[in-house]
Amino acid sequence: MTRTFTYSDQQDTQIAFRPMHPDDLPQAVRLSKDLAWPHRQEDWTQMLGLGHGIVATTQDNAVIGTILWWTWGSQAASLGMIIVSPAWQGHGIGKQLMARARQALPGYTLHLNATSAGVPLYEKSGFRYLGVVEQHQGNVASVPLIPLPEGCRIRPAGAADLDALCAMDAAAKKMNRQHLIRALLSEGRGIIVDSETGILGFSFCRKFGWGQAAGPVVATSENSALAMLAYWAGICTGQFLRVDMPQNDVIATALDEWGLLRVGTVISMTTDPGDALSPAPGDATCFALCGQAYG
Repeated sequence: MTRTFTYSDQQDTQIAFRPMHPDDLPQAVRLSKDLAWPHRQEDWTQMLGLGHGIVATTQDNAVIGTILWWTWGSQAASLGMIIVSPAWQGHGIGKQLMARARQALPGYTLHLNATSAGVPLYEKSGFRYLGVVEQHQGNVASVPLIPLPEGCRIRPAGAADLDALCAMDAAAKKMNRQHLIRALLSEGRGIIVDSETGILGFSFCRKFGWGQAAGPVVATSENSALAMLAYWAGICTGQFLRVDMPQNDVIATALDEWGLLRVGTVISMTTDPGDALSPAPGDATCFALCGQAYG
């Protein structure tokens, strides 16, 4: 049974902050569901397993706030799942969670995707605007075949591709996410656009939330990115599929036509505004995220 706290209770309650443990995940799931976020306990388990977290708790160990982070090499990190229970908002808990996470990441360039409500807090914490991420989702309708140039093909990704995929991901994201790519490869749901000259793109699809999520999608062209998204949409025809993507009119139009409508946006933010430099044509580019938390 969930306890309801009155204002008087809150005034008298000592809030503590400590590392997140696996035993905290059922309460964390309830917090995210209170915000109508789709994350299952399996999703939280994966995220905590790949990173670190802090929880805010009451005296009876009720979890009322969370923050997770993932380090990508020695210079970059992503923050996510920054939640404060609606009943406890306005007490500075979010600010304290952010301060403690930043203390654990000295010298790191930090990245996050913020809801509109969270942007003022993050701006006060030194984050700056980087771009807009669109959330597309729905039950997949019919999907056309996206032709690839002659000599190119889509094939399954395997363990032997790890180094090449990590190098392409690092070129696109400017960070070393090897342990994330390795974890995605272990699920066996990855594809590659291959050519006679080398790999032109890669993508993954995994169970997430209310169905499936496609991402990351990294490629050297929109055409390769669309072909991979069409592949996943075809596999998921009639099922729920989600894609979180940096704004791109061509890809957004295709997703809408496939039944994956835009249902919301978040703001991508960073502590290093130099990250806003746009990739040159032909460079490895991230066309879809590995979810809003990881980026």
